Amino acid sequence: MSLRFSLPKPALTVLAAIALIAAASITVGCGGDSSAPAAVDSSANLDAPCSHSFASLSEVQSAVKKAPPDAVLCLSAGDYGKLSLDAGSRPTRVTVRAEHPAGTTIEGAELVGDNLTLAGFVSTDGIQVMPGATGITVEHNRVTGGGEGIEAGPTDTTTVNDTRIVGNQLIGPFGEDAIHLNRYHDSNGDGIGILIEGNEITGVRENGAHSDCLQTGWVGDHIVFRKNCVPDNRCQGFFVKDQASLGGVSGPIHGIKVEDNLFLRNHEPCGAPLKSCGQPLYFQVAGPYSGFVMKRNTIWGDTVDSIAAFREGTGADTRIEDNVIYRLWTDTEMSPATLRDNTICEREAAEGGSWSTPSGETVACDLHFPNPTADDYRLGNGRGVDWAPAEEHYGP
Repeated sequence: MSLRFSLPKPALTVLAAIALIAAASITVGCGGDSSAPAAVDSSANLDAPCSHSFASLSEVQSAVKKAPPDAVLCLSAGDYGKLSLDAGSRPTRVTVRAEHPAGTTIEGAELVGDNLTLAGFVSTDGIQVMPGATGITVEHNRVTGGGEGIEAGPTDTTTVNDTRIVGNQLIGPFGEDAIHLNRYHDSNGDGIGILIEGNEITGVRENGAHSDCLQTGWVGDHIVFRKNCVPDNRCQGFFVKDQASLGGVSGPIHGIKVEDNLFLRNHEPCGAPLKSCGQPLYFQVAGPYSGFVMKRNTIWGDTVDSIAAFREGTGADTRIEDNVIYRLWTDTEMSPATLRDNTICEREAAEGGSWSTPSGETVACDLHFPNPTADDYRLGNGRGVDWAPAEEHYGP
């Protein structure tokens, strides 16, 4: 169980090209219903009238900075190149979206400035939230390629502030991660530096680049990871660690909330070019951190490989509550943490590790879920997820 880190970007370019070829051979997903309500409330009504429609990248790009408050700028149906948007420093939101959900395809996007929403697109390359951006929302898109599917942002110094990544479909494999975060920050004091909510992440497969469904680095504050569906991968589904061992900015990380997420089936084949690879930990958090809350998550279906791992210390205010986890594991001192009302099959402490005494813990390895074939893992007893993917809508 080693902690691994990212490859340089040139290597990711090659691996992203390999991943694009490999993507055609794999079909995965949460099985969401396209007619169902969105998994989370949308800040950008994809059916709202367009303030103006454009038929070229240059037109919509030039219109963003001068757009009136709350404008909805639409890009007409078709296939386009990379979308580069600079909203400048603006106090009101501007939305750039596909004129018809999933009717417009772009080759990635670069988002700069303040209070900008990107919504409703199919993107065949990665979407980047650039350093210094504030109030960027990436919402209800389908991302199918790139070195990173969504990156917020490509920086190890300048922060990326008050970002929302919600309701998207991320379909791998990618060159590295589905979602990659650096230097996220809560600048408006609402307790959320980055919100990752109601996304579907599938087909992410270890290819030698430490291919994670979510990876963070270079320290951020106040990450909220909520109501995401993460099935059919070979990845670390949630991997948070500062990069103190690499020099530069280091922890502790303040504020980590992981709530109401579903992690299933992490046994997909290794990604090209690898023929063999180790089994990633589906959930891994490494200290130092404070303000950690893990509540009502379900990590199940792969027996001992359905694992939540805690490493390199914990905070005195850590709470692990109301989860359904097959295997809870640590090799660090977790005695300051509160463990309450969890259902587990195995709770382990490797050499150097220990747990606090749990309260309300149920030990059970054979649980009766309503409909696992449809990924309905609700227990209805206040533990684990309280939703089923068939009731949700991901992507455009």
